[in-house]
Amino acid sequence: MKSAYVIKRILYSIFVFAVVITLNFFIPRIGVDDPAERYYPPQGNMSQIEYEIIKQVTRQQYGFHVSTWQQYLNYLKGLSRGDLGTSFRPGSPAVIDLILERLPWTLVLSVSTMLIGLTIGVLFGVVAAVKRGRWQDTMLLNASTVMVALPSFFVALILSFYLGFELGVFPAYTDSTMVSSFTWTWESIARVAENAALPVMSMVVGSIISYAQGTRNAVIAVTNEDFVLTAKAKGLKQGTIRYKHILRNSMLPIVTSLGMSISGLIGGQVVIEQVFNWNGMGTLFLAANNSNDYPLMMGIMLLLSGFTIFAILVTDLVYVLLDPRVTVGDKR
Repeated sequence: MKSAYVIKRILYSIFVFAVVITLNFFIPRIGVDDPAERYYPPQGNMSQIEYEIIKQVTRQQYGFHVSTWQQYLNYLKGLSRGDLGTSFRPGSPAVIDLILERLPWTLVLSVSTMLIGLTIGVLFGVVAAVKRGRWQDTMLLNASTVMVALPSFFVALILSFYLGFELGVFPAYTDSTMVSSFTWTWESIARVAENAALPVMSMVVGSIISYAQGTRNAVIAVTNEDFVLTAKAKGLKQGTIRYKHILRNSMLPIVTSLGMSISGLIGGQVVIEQVFNWNGMGTLFLAANNSNDYPLMMGIMLLLSGFTIFAILVTDLVYVLLDPRVTVGDKR
């Protein structure tokens, strides 16, 4: 791997992340004189002087008593210490604590979906490419067409109604006590798996089809390459040709899909989490948005953006390992 290429990608990622940090701070403040305005108590029976004192105390508590640029510098200092700020929620909990509380539960859904979708999708995509024009290939193409017009939240509603409410095979809504009562026992793990079944099924259908479609197209494109024809002429076994030569050289599109999946791991599926009342990052962000909790929204967006940038960086570096010809901005 070229060291110059690696350095370029790392520096570019750092630059993009710096831009994201700046936008993440200033965008919520556009058109808002004081983001904490709605958290000042109403005047009621208190005098105007008392009310102004309360406002000033509130502004100092959330750091809005200084200029915007000073707030930005304080924000950067906090980030350097791993401090994402203080939420507007009662008790003023730390943003990082709220995120760490919900993050594992989003990962339960997203990682399960990614692993199942990748494994089944790649295998079925190879089969569809090998059986091109047969029922396996036709089924994949038809399923891909249907999924374009069938969003995951609609699949979630169907599964919730039939498998949840009608048949009672799986819980239609997440058990509200699952998070608070979780312990590392087989009973608790089985309980989480049972509650996660429908959300994962809702997302994994589209994931399988996406990976399968990408794998199929990549395998078909590589099948007609000269090195594959040479391998066939040498009399190599079909399995060796299929998995060692064809699939290995079809990995770039698959890596792209995997990189995009990894970048969305902690973002989760907001609508899916809402449908099944799953306590993940998606529902946390919606709650922050509905209550105008600016520090919490900023913390979540910064975490999602940083993880996405890191996933793209890793994908680019893996590209070079798979195909040394890949360069960015270099003359060949």
